[in-house]
Amino acid sequence: MAGDDNDNNGQEGLAEGPDGDKPMAFLDHVGELRSRLIRMVLAIALGFFASFYFAPHISKFLRIPLDDAWKSAGMEGIAELQALAIQDPLMVDVRVAVTAGIFLTAPYLFLQLWLFIAPGLFAREKRFAVPFVVTSMVMFLIGAAFAFEVVLPFVYEWMIDYSHDRGESIQLELHNYFKGTTRVLLAFGLVFEFPLLVAFLAKAGLVTEKTLIRFWKVAVLVMFIVAGILTPPEPVSQVLMAGPMVVLYFISMGVAKLINPASKVEAALAEFDEPDEPDEPD
Repeated sequence: MAGDDNDNNGQEGLAEGPDGDKPMAFLDHVGELRSRLIRMVLAIALGFFASFYFAPHISKFLRIPLDDAWKSAGMEGIAELQALAIQDPLMVDVRVAVTAGIFLTAPYLFLQLWLFIAPGLFAREKRFAVPFVVTSMVMFLIGAAFAFEVVLPFVYEWMIDYSHDRGESIQLELHNYFKGTTRVLLAFGLVFEFPLLVAFLAKAGLVTEKTLIRFWKVAVLVMFIVAGILTPPEPVSQVLMAGPMVVLYFISMGVAKLINPASKVEAALAEFDEPDEPDEPD
């Protein structure tokens, strides 16, 4: 039946993808991934060239958390960032332009991610392309904004106060500041995508709220390890990243239950595992 073909998404649920509605072998997936990654890199490169001219203005904007923390800590004047190598100003502009390029092209990057995932989805699920891209972009910006408005000012003020109370003068290095700031912004943007990832895994039946509840202790440990890797080597920013990650993890439990509750998944598996009734003898 035509209706069944459309609903079942073709052979083994892999049809109606962006490459001719055909099942894809492993090497086809590798080639598709490479193609998407190349397009994403090219997009970021275009964003970089579009942003490089404005790098000094973007750098001034990225100083806001430091300047606010400097004033809140009662320090005089403005924070001075020292270049310890002659190439540091150029390298800072490159880093800032790359980061701006990622934010500028983020909708296209998330679209490429969706197009890579799409061949494995049912036809009825592929209509969520626009919501996926929009939600991904919104969550990415919320994460970066949270880091910019809350995490970075708090961390910088705490560290300034800590040094000031010890009677030590503070000399800030240009490259390290922008390296740490841009890395935290991108890291928080990615971390806030976690509920969306769980939503897809739950929709696919790979994760349920019971699974998340069962492994929450291990997940929290992993989150603190990840936070330690992604943030500067000091405990405050690590805790400020791990904290939202833990909150998002528990929010994801509700997301998984809402989208595909464990009772529904278990019922489907039980029905699938039921042995076929023997044929009645003639």
